[in-house]
Amino acid sequence: MTVLLRSAVAAIVLGVAATSAFADDMKKVAISTIVEVPALTDTKQGIIDALAARGYVDGETITIDYQNANGNMPTQQQIAKKFVGDSPDIIMPITTPTSQAMVSATSDIPIVFSTVTDPVKAKLISQYEKPGGNVTGVSDAAPIEPQLDLFQEIVPDLKKIGFIYNPGLDNAVATLGWVKEFGAPRGIEVVESPAPTTNEVILATKKLIGEVDAIYIPNDTTIVAALEAIVKVGQDVDLPIFTGETGGVERGAIASVGLDYIGIGEIAGNMAADVLEGKPVGEIDAVIAYKVLDKFKVVINKGAAERMGVTIPESVMAQATQVIE
Repeated sequence: MTVLLRSAVAAIVLGVAATSAFADDMKKVAISTIVEVPALTDTKQGIIDALAARGYVDGETITIDYQNANGNMPTQQQIAKKFVGDSPDIIMPITTPTSQAMVSATSDIPIVFSTVTDPVKAKLISQYEKPGGNVTGVSDAAPIEPQLDLFQEIVPDLKKIGFIYNPGLDNAVATLGWVKEFGAPRGIEVVESPAPTTNEVILATKKLIGEVDAIYIPNDTTIVAALEAIVKVGQDVDLPIFTGETGGVERGAIASVGLDYIGIGEIAGNMAADVLEGKPVGEIDAVIAYKVLDKFKVVINKGAAERMGVTIPESVMAQATQVIE
């Protein structure tokens, strides 16, 4: 082998070694969700965008391991075990069940959750201010009062609202409590219709026909997975369907006042960047997104309203930030 060739080989070896060492030095971020729906993919994108804005770019300065459990809780638990075994610098679960799986799997690796309706009820944290331990994050509790005000403006005779939910999900139970709390002073009675599995959603929806003036679908992954089927029932019997997040309006519900889920992800992403820069995760206040985001989305689906026998008032149209024809 010539001197020149030996030098070239040595340079390649050193380059590969340097690249490997650089990869080993990169911070590792583990992200997971129980299922992929628009609000959750927006949250993930917001996380990635915020990290990048802070200089943490996937493949350049950090490595991101993203795992989707495809709606299967045992799979989610296996993902949690994988993450713990991989020892990332931070774990970022999206949704309540995903966060619960991650928190159960480790008390050492920093965790920043997002899209969790009630993290205290879900026993992820004990308090929002400086929660301590290895967990903080962002609640996506829906702005219930503005939602109910909008629903009554669209359906003036709204006195009973059906609530379809999985009683096994803490976030859905928390939302039920808030809808009851804020509905009472507005003269709205909540009629519960539990659906522990997606296969039971249609029956739970049909039980509400003739019993309620409208149906509210919370940010419940079990129920949202079958939203189009619920919408079809609403169209068949002229029963208005409303959702707790605006992505559901694009899928056929009439309207919602909602949060910007990319914005929610950005809040979590900035928290994660703080952790990567050395701030103890337990000293970072958990937040409720609607208290820190300055604008709500008001999304109206005119076509869906017509198919459910509802006329959208001009006063509502004037509030809309997005109108779907």
